[in-house]
Amino acid sequence: MALLTAAPAAQAGEVHRIKTAPSPSTGAPIDGGGSWIVNKPSGYYVGRAMPGDTFDDEVTTSANWHFGRAQSTVNMCGWVLPGSMGADAGPVADSCSATTQATISHRLTVGRDYNAPAHQATDGSSVPANPACTLYFNYFYGTDFASNGGHWATAAGAPQSSVRYRFTTRDGQAAVVRDTVLGWGFLPIGCVQRPASLYNDND
Repeated sequence: MALLTAAPAAQAGEVHRIKTAPSPSTGAPIDGGGSWIVNKPSGYYVGRAMPGDTFDDEVTTSANWHFGRAQSTVNMCGWVLPGSMGADAGPVADSCSATTQATISHRLTVGRDYNAPAHQATDGSSVPANPACTLYFNYFYGTDFASNGGHWATAAGAPQSSVRYRFTTRDGQAAVVRDTVLGWGFLPIGCVQRPASLYNDND
């Protein structure tokens, strides 16, 4: 007689509503609201979860960074800021693997043409931008940064005439910049003048 053994339960994360988090550098609420989505704690900007969006918190570090899936708008695995977890919305099976976590932690996975060598800057370089363009908080849908770009979402508004350039998306179509009013986001590549020196070393 065969014995029936129950399959092990999948690990479950806890879904939370995003609330506006404080900036790790200033302590003030981040410009534009919500939480940055980054490739690792204190890493590179790859998107934004807005207030009220849902996030499956699968891993929480001792410093309160949260890794999991940003479910709303971007359907992306990544890290969100300490202080960004709002109301609890219940458990859900984990969907972001340890392999994904490790892979996206390297900057050449998420972008190219950085403004500085690895580990030598925490901000962008000041460059001219076209105020007639629109800055968007999101550009990717999913966690394949080589092929899942072009999903311009969450329009933030017109940029200032000068922004802080950080890197270019792998498809070459968008620049990740910090606007002094709107915060971090994406501009179409033709709307920003990139620095003369660009770097493609990995970290």
